[in-house]
Amino acid sequence: MSYHLAGAYDSNVALLLTVGDSRMQSYQKLAETLRVTKLEGKDLSTNLEFHYGLVNWFVGNNINARPTTRFIVPYLTAVGQLKQVANELDVDQVYGALIAKHAKQSAKESAEKSPEQSKEISAVAERKALLLTRPVKQLFNSPHVLSGWLSLNKKSFEQSKTGTLTWLRNPIHVLADTYHYLNMNYMAENPAERMIWDHDDEVLQSAISFYSRLEQQLEFSNFAELNKQLSAARAPKGIDKDQWTAIKAAHAGYQLGNDILLLLAHVAYSTEFFNLSVQSDLSIHIPDTLSGPELQSAMAKVLVPPPKAKGDEILAPSGGMFYASEAPGLPVFINEGDHFEAGQPLFIVEVMKMFNKVNAPF
Repeated sequence: MSYHLAGAYDSNVALLLTVGDSRMQSYQKLAETLRVTKLEGKDLSTNLEFHYGLVNWFVGNNINARPTTRFIVPYLTAVGQLKQVANELDVDQVYGALIAKHAKQSAKESAEKSPEQSKEISAVAERKALLLTRPVKQLFNSPHVLSGWLSLNKKSFEQSKTGTLTWLRNPIHVLADTYHYLNMNYMAENPAERMIWDHDDEVLQSAISFYSRLEQQLEFSNFAELNKQLSAARAPKGIDKDQWTAIKAAHAGYQLGNDILLLLAHVAYSTEFFNLSVQSDLSIHIPDTLSGPELQSAMAKVLVPPPKAKGDEILAPSGGMFYASEAPGLPVFINEGDHFEAGQPLFIVEVMKMFNKVNAPF
């Protein structure tokens, strides 16, 4: 369906299209509507990413939560902290360090320590590099969307008391869900920049099929149990030695580099993002750290950096409809060439029927 919109009403359209038999189903359908929504236009500025992330935050925490009027600013502050940490991370550099660490560990554990083994690891890592780093970069560039992803996936990993991150869920399935969440599923008619690339999708689908078959063979209940079974030297009943060796090699290849996705979890834990949570009485726990005016102001600028003004420019606090006078028929506030004083009204910006008078700052 296509709609022509005027103003910031993207969320309203999504709400109108959403119908569910339960509260959870309604939230999930709303999230799905927002996921596939594409907005195009000149000088476009919408709240689509904010809405998509927030709806998924509630889906991942508790859709029966009772937010108060003081919830949204601390929430945005928490999202700003995610963005601030993400800005300091180089995804490609981290991926390279992970592969180097894995190669070093493999060489240490291998009895042969063959140079070919190192080359094979590098070749697999290079082939998987963009498959793994593209969605991470996409989420880092969209902190609101990252907020929703973290909330949906917080049971996919855990952090030990020493800070070590481990997977509770097969990262291959997390990766597949992430491409879907980002609306980057493979569709031949889509531009390449908006979807998983065909050769990457082949690798991902091959991995999904491999683990589907393996689950039937080994009957494992979770990812930890799978790793435990695959660490055994002896093949389980029904699988010969050569097949067992091939299975373990395929598992190692499919898992290589997947820990780059844990970089997303690292950002969440380092900012204590999960401390903003829904309590048993359905109220939202807002950490005191997120209520400080200075931090809130600083994170607002991280999320939406203020534009830089030239020496002869005055910037409005937001986009919107420009009005040169207070009402139709009244004289304009100021004409080109006029002198003005600090605090003198210059024009009005209207956003969703809120009329904001802009005064001269100097």
